[in-house]
Amino acid sequence: MKSSFLAHGKVIIIGEHSVVYGYDALAMPIKALHIKTTVEDYNQMWMDTASYSGPFFDAPNEYDGLKYVVKTILEKTTHKSPLKITYTGEIPIERGFGSSATVALGTTQAMNQFLDLNMSKQEIMNITNQAEMINHGKASGLDAATVNSDYLVFFNKKMGPKTLKEQLDATLLIMDTGELGNTKEAVTQVRKILNESDTAKKNMERLGELADITKTAWINHDPQTVGNVFNEAQEILHSFNISTDKIDQLQNIALSNHALGFKLSGGGLGGITITLCQDKAIAQNIAEKCQNLISNYWIEEI
Repeated sequence: MKSSFLAHGKVIIIGEHSVVYGYDALAMPIKALHIKTTVEDYNQMWMDTASYSGPFFDAPNEYDGLKYVVKTILEKTTHKSPLKITYTGEIPIERGFGSSATVALGTTQAMNQFLDLNMSKQEIMNITNQAEMINHGKASGLDAATVNSDYLVFFNKKMGPKTLKEQLDATLLIMDTGELGNTKEAVTQVRKILNESDTAKKNMERLGELADITKTAWINHDPQTVGNVFNEAQEILHSFNISTDKIDQLQNIALSNHALGFKLSGGGLGGITITLCQDKAIAQNIAEKCQNLISNYWIEEI
């Protein structure tokens, strides 16, 4: 007997970093990127992934969040047999696609099904969010909420997630720089800058305001305003020293080829960028001009 669960990735539209400090953020699910988690009985606790196959609790430190998930759920069951947990599919790691939240949610859901635990949605999200705290040092809950949603998520730490079903009527180009981001390092770096600078605090507040402006513009089908928000947000994120030379190069190419707006997405220090375009043809043209700087790209109608 096996149980499987398919969980998808996410992209932050606006509000990375500021969401950690209680401001709003907007993120969208990316269905093209997903990971399937399969749970079955086995002769020992075992993990099988593309990069690690071996005893579950001997896995490297980057799997500590998953070890927490499995340990916590095993404490809820009288099931005696050890389990093999297999991860298949592809979400590039440390890029801002929410890979750690995706596997944490997938593991929680697949184990919940396999062990007939009937955990509540809140229990499932609590376990997923705690795994994210272990992975990133400080997590807002945004990633977990978005990988668990079929729609755009407007998120606030106090209010939690709200879905936004409206379309903006534009095109989003997602480009993978091929550079590994480091969320934990980026969050620590931003916190240090905030502690030392009143200007940085004002910038963080402005990032929060930009999320609210984005939500209103999105509902009003106003891509031009959202593009302007992207550009202002990128300036702020750049001031936090979490952009890179490659991201700056991609920005120059995008904005000189009719993009409405450009920004990094996620923790920064590498990872992915998002470019807002009027239509698919513009997005495709920018992607082709950036081909020698990126490892992959995706185009989504939004």
